[in-house]
Amino acid sequence: MISKLLFHRTSVPDLEKSLNAYSARQKAVTNNIANANTPGYKAKRIAFEEDYQKYLDRENQLKGTITHKKHIPFGMRDFNRIKNRVVLQDLEINDSGINNVDVDKEMALLAENNIRYEMNINLIKKKLHNLKSSIKGR
Repeated sequence: MISKLLFHRTSVPDLEKSLNAYSARQKAVTNNIANANTPGYKAKRIAFEEDYQKYLDRENQLKGTITHKKHIPFGMRDFNRIKNRVVLQDLEINDSGINNVDVDKEMALLAENNIRYEMNINLIKKKLHNLKSSIKGR
């Protein structure tokens, strides 16, 4: 109960969702690299940012408050609705003639994804440090 009050009113669950997406993206990109020489393989992408942005845009809409378990929620944030969708890239076959995986592009995506993951980890650390400082009264 207390963790729900503390963390679901902050961006920690949002950051957690992002970390899950970046982990899934890491797996997809490494699979793409591993299958770079597989004939007919289609590169996969994890669609997260677009769905997450739509979710955040709903934040400005009217929200109801649930005071009874039988109330129908509306406009409430539902973190479980955001899923990491796997999207197959329907790009043309690249210069290798085997499939549409460009290893250089995948390596760049891997590096970018790693930076985003580390940034989110640091943000969570900072939020938890601030919470700890608030509790201690410093």
